[in-house]
Order: sequence, then C-alpha cells, then structure tokens
Amino acid sequence: MSFCKPLFYIVIILSFSINPDVMASSVAMNEDAVKNVKRTAVLNDDDRQRLQKAAGLLAYYEIEAKKLIDMIDKADSVDETINKQMEKLLTLSESVIDSARFRLPQCDEYLVKSLALKDKLQNISHETLERDYHLDGALPKAPQECYHTKDLFVHPATVTVLTRDDPALSDETKTSIKAEITEVLAHTEIVRQLVIY
Repeated sequence: MSFCKPLFYIVIILSFSINPDVMASSVAMNEDAVKNVKRTAVLNDDDRQRLQKAAGLLAYYEIEAKKLIDMIDKADSVDETINKQMEKLLTLSESVIDSARFRLPQCDEYLVKSLALKDKLQNISHETLERDYHLDGALPKAPQECYHTKDLFVHPATVTVLTRDDPALSDETKTSIKAEITEVLAHTEIVRQLVIY
C-alpha cells in the first residue's frame, strides 16, 4: 500500500503537466497535506459505522464509474442503462459527500452549494457548469481538501449534461465522458484518505 500512494500522486502530477485542462478543478494533495487536514474525530460506534458505510459506498462508486466507461465504449446513443448508471453515480456521491460534511466540517457550505447543481442539470449549459462548478465560480472559497469530494458529484453531473446535449454520443462526447470519469476515479483515493481514515 505504501508503494501505491506515491504512484497515485505521480499520476496526478503527470496529469497536470500533460494536460492541465483535463484536471482544471483538481488540486493535488501530497501525503503530508492529507495527514494535516483537520477532521472531526471519530468518537463512537455510530461514527465508525457511518464511515464504514461511506467506505463501502466509495468502493461501489469506483466499480460503477468503471462500468460507465465500459458502457460508453459500447454505446451508439444514450439509452436508459447509461442514464441509470449516471444517476447511480450521482446518488452514491451524495451519500459520500454527507460523510465528508461530517468529517470535514470546514467543507460543509462548499459541499452543500455544490450539490445545488443537481436542481440545475436539466437547463445548465456545459460552459456554465464548467465555470461555476468545476472551476468553482459559483462556490464559496474552501480549503483544498474540499475539492476532491465535490468532484465525485460534479463529474457525473457533467456527464449528464454532455449526454443530454449529445444523445447520439459523438466520438468527441465519448472522449469527454471518459475523461470526466477517469478524472473522478483519480480523486477517490484522496477522498478515501480524507474522509474514511
């Protein structure tokens, strides 16, 4: 496991240097930064059970995100299966964000305002979503540890908007969807370290 952590951070750093637009809303955190984040102490069995549930949901989120990538590769258009998969990711992310709000109280307002995006998905433009939620134009200032958890919700929301705008799934849209989900998968280990451990 100690070998995997440095490798993970190398992947994040390389992603920034190769194409900064792919991970524009990301803020890399090294191991020391993660360790030094202020967290609510886990004091009782209810707290531990809450975090165990969040750990399971986060692992399930990773599995379902990978399934979505596979579905997109095989799909010629958006069908009910893909829409259900995106909805599943949004719902899972909301549950993980609930635990993050408990564990990282300094992120509470930021995460609550991030979830407000859900009510705008029918009408928000892709450009507005990028500006206001990926790049945080509509969100309050927050410490860097808050960004990773927010992205669990924002990236699947972006996929929802991309598929809404291009139900025929052009090659460009498929590439964008895969980039969104691949990026969010890069956030899950940091979220695990910030919220669960």
